[in-house]
Amino acid sequence: MPIISVSLTDKNVEDLETLQKELGFTGRSEAVRAAMRTLMAESNERRSMAGLVDGVLILVNDACASGPIHDIYHDNHPLIKTHVHNHLGNDKCMNMMVLSGEASDINVLLDQMFRLDGIAYLKFIRS
Repeated sequence: MPIISVSLTDKNVEDLETLQKELGFTGRSEAVRAAMRTLMAESNERRSMAGLVDGVLILVNDACASGPIHDIYHDNHPLIKTHVHNHLGNDKCMNMMVLSGEASDINVLLDQMFRLDGIAYLKFIRS
């Protein structure tokens, strides 16, 4: 099995070690492989979408990411039927967006959101 090097923040390492202990992984590499499998499954599910798609995007982010999210929102407004923004405290915000449009366009929007710094949680639920 190839060995690679990955740079993580101190918080990422803390979270990884917590997951390792809580889920009973024998090492951090095992936890990273499980996380990658989960991310790949989500990516494959999104890539299999075709035609007209409806769903809900739930996003929790640091307040500092609100500007870029706002820009993405305006760039993709035809897809966003409803947008609810809520301040959670601890400098976190939650956005809930009802999306409807071509799968390829929704995937572009989701890809843009995934790439943002300051995203604590992102989940698209297809109806």
